[in-house]
Amino acid sequence: MMQEAVVAVIVAYAAFVVARRYAPQPFKRRVRSMVAGFAGRLRWNGMARRLASEVQATSCSDGCNTCAGCGSATPASEKQFMITPEALKRTILR
Repeated sequence: MMQEAVVAVIVAYAAFVVARRYAPQPFKRRVRSMVAGFAGRLRWNGMARRLASEVQATSCSDGCNTCAGCGSATPASEKQFMITPEALKRTILR
């Protein structure tokens, strides 16, 4: 029974880490906002304040152009992407 609980905790943590890393920014903001509201209802004011400030800070500073105030003026279709041999070498070494 204890072994199953430990495995469940490890799997839940691994799923959390993967979701945190690869989830899209709008999804992360929405979850952070929901957790901030839940923390506020539980009277965890410090946590709620910190999460709410992160939601406000990321809404205009993550470069996703959701607020139309911080993204580049070039539309996404006109952006040029270049892969250099040095960039490939850096990714292989990870």
